[in-house]
Amino acid sequence: MAQDPGPICIIGAGIIGASAALHLIESGARDVTIIDAGDPLSGTTPAGAGFVARFGADHNRRLGACTIPLQDYGLAFYKQLHESGQDIDFAANGNLVLARTPTMLDTLADGILGHPQVAPRTRRLDADGVAELMRGAVDPAAVAGGVYMPEGIQLTTALAQQAILTRLEDEQVQFHWATPATGVRMVDGSATGVETSNGTIDASTIVLAAGAWNQELLESVDRRLPLIPMVATRFVSESAALSALLPTVQCPELRLWLRELHGAFSWGGSFAYRLLSALEDEGLEFGYGRPVSQTLLEAQYAHQDSVAEVFPALSGLPTAETIQGVPVYTVDGGLYVGAVPGVEGLWTLAGDSESGITHGPGMGKLVAQLIMDEPPFVDPAPFRLDRVDPADYPDEASMVASMAEDRIATAAKLG
Repeated sequence: MAQDPGPICIIGAGIIGASAALHLIESGARDVTIIDAGDPLSGTTPAGAGFVARFGADHNRRLGACTIPLQDYGLAFYKQLHESGQDIDFAANGNLVLARTPTMLDTLADGILGHPQVAPRTRRLDADGVAELMRGAVDPAAVAGGVYMPEGIQLTTALAQQAILTRLEDEQVQFHWATPATGVRMVDGSATGVETSNGTIDASTIVLAAGAWNQELLESVDRRLPLIPMVATRFVSESAALSALLPTVQCPELRLWLRELHGAFSWGGSFAYRLLSALEDEGLEFGYGRPVSQTLLEAQYAHQDSVAEVFPALSGLPTAETIQGVPVYTVDGGLYVGAVPGVEGLWTLAGDSESGITHGPGMGKLVAQLIMDEPPFVDPAPFRLDRVDPADYPDEASMVASMAEDRIATAAKLG
């Protein structure tokens, strides 16, 4: 077992920060504190859709093959959590990437089936195959087909987060809730503590896992990353009597993700995403919890008829719950896991790029191995914080411009 590194403070108790704490404890750390600006489960994690799959094995996505080991680890992690008896609404029904046109179907097939690390049993479906897989939830006349990724799983994100937090409580991890971090205390180039609204917490190792607030904390030590906070929206409908055997669904042409949740539709997409900064300029009040943007709620309601062309049961179906969160995107679509250059003892987990649930366990494992000086289970080089020069992106407009071909850049310009 690795040598105990002394007191560790993790800023952020979402799925990524909690996963880091869990893996540090499993690697032998004994003095771990987590601080969070909000109350338990009040952050972005519970807003997540709960999709996990080998998304890096797709030439059409920006994540890259370097992320596949993290995805494989996430799949195994949640399966083990489920098999241990934790109720996380786990289902292993696969993931369907849906195409409305033959051209898009060819693009999806080229990107996924043509990938050298494609998962076994991944297959292309025609419209009838989609209708059969979706058990009547899709109108076959509205689609050309899809690509089925059988390894995909789904879960309820808040339940998974709570399961990890409970485990950490059992391991005597200290929690400070409703305690905003205001900066990192530095002494002779080393991080020595976290400044908070309630005083300073001493620590020889600090892990930033604070999502949209990572940038502010990095600036306290004169560092920054090109990060783009967005507000994302998820609706849960009234019951549509959907089968619990449905796979999760993504549809690029509709800019949509969708899944079954207790017989209802849980759905959203980039049609109801927008830059956090743009919404704040319009008057959105955003503290340390989850935002509520009426503009984005209205945008999603307006898109419901388009989605219902493919999923007829959604037509006119009332919404039972709306929830919004703040995923943070990177200019290259990758993830940040590693040491902050030039600051001894400071580490950062950032830029989930709307995939924190999928990658959170693997990101937590990797940073724990690096901190504890253990052999990493994945090459850490593609996740280094210095892989992109922040000077190349002096403002948010330059970051968005670099993502001109990305659906999130399109969403950023809504309104």
